Amino acid sequence: MTVEADCGEPVMLTTKEPMILKATLTQFPPRGDLYTLAKPVDLVAQDGDLDKVLARITQFSAKTGGL
Repeated sequence: MTVEADCGEPVMLTTKEPMILKATLTQFPPRGDLYTLAKPVDLVAQDGDLDKVLARITQFSAKTGGL
């Protein structure tokens, strides 16, 4: 992802580990079930120190396959 401040240079961030979503499926194939993060996702500079966390996604919800 690219993060831009009002008056700064854009910073390219990448996940330290893949984002894992979990859900309790009510049917298969899934339609309209809610997925949430299994654990927070740490974001690091794409070209920088992988141990320096610059941002963290703590909440993320998604629905797939229907309204």
